[in-house]
Amino acid sequence: MKPTSLLCGITLLLAISGFARQQAQPPPASPPYTTPPSFPEGQQMPPDQKAPPPEALSPSQVQHQIQAHFQKESALANSNLTVKADDTSVVLTGTVESDVQHDLALRIAQYYAGDRKVVDKINIQRQT
Repeated sequence: MKPTSLLCGITLLLAISGFARQQAQPPPASPPYTTPPSFPEGQQMPPDQKAPPPEALSPSQVQHQIQAHFQKESALANSNLTVKADDTSVVLTGTVESDVQHDLALRIAQYYAGDRKVVDKINIQRQT
């Protein structure tokens, strides 16, 4: 047998016996590190509850939001629209120049009206 083969065999035997001794030892009682608790100590999480219902906007708030959005919208710059809101409906009156402006005004009003019915009294005055 060659001396290098014998040396490799002895090295391998020592490595295996060292590994076997390490595996035979019981694991430590606790890990060498700690993780923070998932929830802060002493504080209780509230029980699951339903989310509160969304706050209903007053008619004047709805009216103001729709009118403000009409004024911000550049596509409605040449229109003359007014909004009147009560507890059950939003009434749109005025004049626009195209179907596109008309549809945009209706979409804006429907978005902010909530459960209120949108009453369309907008006239389309086409330019000739």
